[in-house]
Amino acid sequence: MELRELFEVQGELDAHIEKIHPRKEGEKRLEEKILALQTELGEIANEWRQFKFWSNDRKPRTDQLLEEYVDGLHFVLSIGLEESERYGQLVPIRLGLPDELTSICYETTIQQFNYLFFEIGRLYDSVTLHEVTTDTEVEEAYENIVRMFIGLGEKLGFSEEQIVDAYRKKNRINHERQKRGY
Repeated sequence: MELRELFEVQGELDAHIEKIHPRKEGEKRLEEKILALQTELGEIANEWRQFKFWSNDRKPRTDQLLEEYVDGLHFVLSIGLEESERYGQLVPIRLGLPDELTSICYETTIQQFNYLFFEIGRLYDSVTLHEVTTDTEVEEAYENIVRMFIGLGEKLGFSEEQIVDAYRKKNRINHERQKRGY
């Protein structure tokens, strides 16, 4: 998936949000973004529904699923931009994070969700305990999240074109929401 353009578009939205909602002293916005990503990942799973063994309604809600997926993508990108500021660069982390990354796909979608939750937790540990971890651990966890999130999109049956189109549409909506005082 082509990432550079998406990071640039996300950077514009993040800057817009920063103007309207400036950080408060001591605020740990990266931690908040990580929790938001975990929340969105749960919402994606909820719309996917196929893990709900207790329900007769296990059919994915495709339209909502794609919308939740791109909501999560907004936070994946925003987290990378947040972390990249430490490195003084526009596009994230690994000084050589390529424009296109190959996905990480597990055997089942259940595994994809669970390992992605785990990796997000690993990133949280790395950034909150940074004094006892290394930049390399933060970079590795973030790159894995990006690759696993792309893999999740594949597991859910979305094409790159569907994802990018839905992301752009939702990004415009997010800008409008901020203008209206969301």
